Amino acid sequence: MMELDCREISRYLGYRGALLSPEVAAYADTCTSELERTVVPRIIGRRLSLAHLIGESRDLAHHLRHCREGFLYAVTLGAETDRLLRRWSAQSMAKAAVGQAVCAVWLDQLCADHCRELQKGLGEGEYLTPPFSPGYGDWDLSCQGQVLALLEAPKRIGLTITAAGMLVPEKSITAVVGISHREEELCGQKCMRCQKKDCPFRAGEVISKD
Repeated sequence: MMELDCREISRYLGYRGALLSPEVAAYADTCTSELERTVVPRIIGRRLSLAHLIGESRDLAHHLRHCREGFLYAVTLGAETDRLLRRWSAQSMAKAAVGQAVCAVWLDQLCADHCRELQKGLGEGEYLTPPFSPGYGDWDLSCQGQVLALLEAPKRIGLTITAAGMLVPEKSITAVVGISHREEELCGQKCMRCQKKDCPFRAGEVISKD
């Protein structure tokens, strides 16, 4: 069974560090098990010049200011997950809420694993920045169409968008990570580079034990 961080599930549920109750933990285990049996995540990406994206957002340009190239990628849990979410909603709103959090944590974990693999393939002195997605800062969701076109995502993994710029299947993420020659660009938590301080899903800072 896949291992998901209960602290992250708690964060997405708005518990802010509180432990999951036995009932919520049971829902989380059930949803995780059902996802694992049903869903086959899909990931695509490409290395590209950031000239394709710079100019769309001041926040994105600032985030990638030391980079000329990067990786654009998309991760989706697929239409099967959307069907599971509808089933969970019919069974219990509480289960559906926990399922939403479990899906979010799994997506985050898949993205983090993907970025670790990308980092392994970089040359000496090359470092990945934290990911940045449409909808962060002033990078408007309307840019999702451009991102999907650059990835050929509709054809390759069936990932499309609505007129409002929302991804379909729902449990999907697109993001860009820059390739920098500055080691200090590395950051274990994307939240620490985000300027939206009042975000209810903001992760706490990691305090070094050294």
